[in-house]
Amino acid sequence: MTLFEPAPVTHYVQIALNLPLRREFTYALPPGVTAQPGNRVRVQFHGRKLSGVVVNVSDTCDLPPGKVKSIDLVLDQELLLPASLLELSRRMSVTYGCSLGEALDATLPAAAKARGQRRIPHLELLAPPDLAKAQIEQLEEKHQERARVLRTVLEFGGPMQVNDVRRRTSTSDSPWKTLVKAGLLRRVMIAEDLQELVPSADERALRHDLNADQQRAVDAVTRAVEAKAHRTFLLHGVTGSGKTEVYLRILEEVRSRGRSGIVLVPEISLTPQTVGRFASRFPDVAVLHSGLTDSERGRQWQRLMQGKAKVAIGARSALFAPVQNLGLIVIDEEHETSFKQDCTPRYHARELAIVRGEIENAVVVLGSATPTLESIGKARRGIYELVTLPKRAGAGRMPKVIVQDLRSEPKEVQRSGVVLSRTLLVMMEERLRARDQVLLFLNRRGFSPVLLCPSCGEVVRCEHCAVSMTWHSRRGRLICHWCCNEKRRPESCATCQHPAMHELGVGTERLEAAVKQRFPEAIVARMDADTMTERGAHERVLGAFRKKQIDVLIGTQMIAKGLDFPDVTLVGVVSADTGLFVPDYRSAERTFQLLFQVAGRAGRGEKPGTVVIQTYCPDNYAIAAAAKLDYDLFVQQELQFRKQTGYPPFARLIRVLAEGNAEAEARALLEKAVTPVRGFAEMDVLGPAPAVITKVKDRWRWHMLAKCYTQASFTKAMQALGTVEDLATRTCRVTLDVDPSSLM
Repeated sequence: MTLFEPAPVTHYVQIALNLPLRREFTYALPPGVTAQPGNRVRVQFHGRKLSGVVVNVSDTCDLPPGKVKSIDLVLDQELLLPASLLELSRRMSVTYGCSLGEALDATLPAAAKARGQRRIPHLELLAPPDLAKAQIEQLEEKHQERARVLRTVLEFGGPMQVNDVRRRTSTSDSPWKTLVKAGLLRRVMIAEDLQELVPSADERALRHDLNADQQRAVDAVTRAVEAKAHRTFLLHGVTGSGKTEVYLRILEEVRSRGRSGIVLVPEISLTPQTVGRFASRFPDVAVLHSGLTDSERGRQWQRLMQGKAKVAIGARSALFAPVQNLGLIVIDEEHETSFKQDCTPRYHARELAIVRGEIENAVVVLGSATPTLESIGKARRGIYELVTLPKRAGAGRMPKVIVQDLRSEPKEVQRSGVVLSRTLLVMMEERLRARDQVLLFLNRRGFSPVLLCPSCGEVVRCEHCAVSMTWHSRRGRLICHWCCNEKRRPESCATCQHPAMHELGVGTERLEAAVKQRFPEAIVARMDADTMTERGAHERVLGAFRKKQIDVLIGTQMIAKGLDFPDVTLVGVVSADTGLFVPDYRSAERTFQLLFQVAGRAGRGEKPGTVVIQTYCPDNYAIAAAAKLDYDLFVQQELQFRKQTGYPPFARLIRVLAEGNAEAEARALLEKAVTPVRGFAEMDVLGPAPAVITKVKDRWRWHMLAKCYTQASFTKAMQALGTVEDLATRTCRVTLDVDPSSLM
């Protein structure tokens, strides 16, 4: 009998690559190399080296062994994506029409995808600040992209990651490289900072006795926690009702049972406050949000992977925190549109949180003073369990709301644009004299949204987008808020040569100027995308406001929700109509939610609060319901509109958007995309039609919308449209968006 040495057993792995290819690829493991589902590996793919995630390991393969390539490397043996996140990614790819590789890539922060401590490219100012400012003025005319990059780094006040510079300025690498060659900027490589974040001690959550409603809510959720059962709760509590304390008490119960939690908040500006409150109760909090550097996110992610942190807090992407033994997911302000991802994979964090809770037998709590119509509908049908907090906690009382009809203002003031009505001015004067604080809300940045010729009515428009340009007085430039294009203010109308252009409308910059002129002794601060460019700006301004170092805080929606300042006794909504007539089916809902939320910033302490809502449309049902702080009244009226028009919650939407260099090509691609779903039962198809904003960055935009009235029709539509992005060409991009948050 002859003995043969046994041949080495070859193992095969299925790899999901971060490519828009809806399949996985088979590779072999070299002898002596092991891998498990969840490991990251590097492979050769069509002449490129790509990283991917192992999703399956097998001893057999259907392909001829000679045609199967071996992987190059297992990138990190100790980095193993949990099985629950693998399953969540699979479901994400099916629901939102992306590849499994794209879904898996969304679960990993950039720093976690690298091995060891990295050195990250940054840009810092090399020239003296005065010289840089002079250069910006010179570059603004002929090289505005370079001017934007130089100004962004200058305003940031320190080394800034190259990726962040590109994202904020909507530019490529070319402008910053030119500035480096010119000696204005310097490229530096900075190693990851692995220091843990220390939350501000100013943001503590003092322990309060629960009122009866809060205790009832805590008891209802903790019963589900004790049963280790997946259930979804909708916590519908008015502003100031103590929802955060309810979250904290529930999380205490979860942690006492050795389980972990995830808390999602919608805005970066809310994260420091939320982190401070949770960190004051729990010593093992990790922070994950887009305001952190890659290295900071990676550090927090590793702490969670290693079990050193048990509570993850952050914005949308914190949903994928690799916490061990998950017991609770909290979605604070569940109605916020920022929970919807606007690039592939276009997932909704609220919906995926429920899926993750189902996978891991965790309880999900959705909290809001103004739940979406979809959420309140599911609660009323028993899909979610509804718990309510109908009154404010402690000494807080709901504010008095005054609706100021701007049509009653003097005609000459109306012509120039009403900034502050007589009623609001009188109340501001009273509050400032009493040393109380004032919040002024206006969801529009810049000085004036429109520059118009008073003679022929021509508006200054962006050359690359089908929108008007916004006048920014402090910068002295007209700026397109879609493509970041800038230009000098024209001295005369390009159409009729009229010598002066009229500033139409009000932005936060104009509002700030009006307040400073009217109240020169007051300390005024502004929070919007233009003023929050410097590192740590959110924390500094909110900290100063909390310490009463600021009298009047002006801002966009970043000041409208979640913030708790007991000395704010007056809130002014400068223009309630800003988003009311946007051509989107959610415009009334968003207007109501924003007004209700911003009104909730007043009267949260012992002092009573007042809200002044300035509007030209006081009879509109969204504004009237917000003035009464009556959520049920708004829902009743809005549901009638949604039912008549076939929009959520009475249908599920699938949007396909084509963006091409040529309008005809975009339209033709959509005609091809829509053909398979024409005539489907229990479904309506709208379009193809031009998008509301017909051109952005010189690319023409056409879209179509499928309204699916049943789950069966939605599933059938996704089978037909799931690969629609494959129709894209080199000159035309096609995007599939399930449950779109906006139709613009």
